[in-house]
Amino acid sequence: MMPRMSSKSSSARVRAAVTELEQFLGQRLKPRLKNGVDEFGRLLRRDLLSGKGLLKYDADSPLSYVAAMLSNRAVAAVMPSSKYIVNRVLRSLAEVSPRVVVEYGPAEGVMTRRILDLMPKDGRLFCVELNEPFVRALVQKVRDPRLVAVHGDVLQIDRILRAHGIEQADAIVSGIPFSFLSPRERHELAAKTRALLRPGGRFIAYQCTTHLFPVLKTHFRRFETELELRNLPPHFVFTAYR
Repeated sequence: MMPRMSSKSSSARVRAAVTELEQFLGQRLKPRLKNGVDEFGRLLRRDLLSGKGLLKYDADSPLSYVAAMLSNRAVAAVMPSSKYIVNRVLRSLAEVSPRVVVEYGPAEGVMTRRILDLMPKDGRLFCVELNEPFVRALVQKVRDPRLVAVHGDVLQIDRILRAHGIEQADAIVSGIPFSFLSPRERHELAAKTRALLRPGGRFIAYQCTTHLFPVLKTHFRRFETELELRNLPPHFVFTAYR
């Protein structure tokens, strides 16, 4: 486990984290990747032989994320987040005792369920997802009156929350790949995210790249970075403070 890095950390520490990640992949993950590829091949053959076809999304299929990715370029994940990523996000989220939370890109709700476990009975969780099949799966799998699932674009998050009478949130959690956004869109979304957080609120994002590093330095007073290797692919977890 790597120590947290503040926004004042030098670029050398970021390079060191990337080097550690490369060493981990080269020395420890190769056998696991091979086993994972073999299992993926088995499931792929089974799916094709069943006549479902990869482009047909099925929330109950073990290849649901792959099917979603192949049919929608905005989907980056090929499998749900590991429990280790989820636990890192939840530890940071629990520190603000959240009552109003926004989640960018909930997919099928792996993180969503655990966020709801942290929230009070009168809490509200707004999940904004661009992929419509994921939204349908989320509503079917997570039956909780506190959940508001929205099929929409997170770049319109200010309008979405305003339509629901929400001015500020205690925390915003993001699993969307900022690397898929243009530089202008990254800064636009970060600015809106900061404005929608209450004073003391947090923006928690888990990403497999460091595209957020300069964006967070521009829009937030400080942030911390963690690296979780026990995920495929390994992810950085950023916690930015309003």
